[in-house]
Amino acid sequence: MKNIQTIFYVALFTILAACNSNSSQNTVETNVPATDTMHATKPVKKFADVQFASKKDTTCGMPLTAGLEDTLMLDDKVYGFCSAECKADFASLLIKQHKR
Repeated sequence: MKNIQTIFYVALFTILAACNSNSSQNTVETNVPATDTMHATKPVKKFADVQFASKKDTTCGMPLTAGLEDTLMLDDKVYGFCSAECKADFASLLIKQHKR
């Protein structure tokens, strides 16, 4: 009976020691020093320094803060557009007005 208890405790100790050594190895592997490539980058705003003639897309009315894809300069003013399609619509409207 005493031999069975001894074997049980030795086996239990061996299992606990093996589990403990595995977790310490995992900790060592996951504690890798961070490099510059691991840091998250902040999104870059394409037109952060531009003063726009309007705070909205002049074609569809969408706020420029929701997303800005393109610009057009006219009479020393910069107009922002949410898409290339809105810019094209605005430009075609200007051409039509100019032909009148």
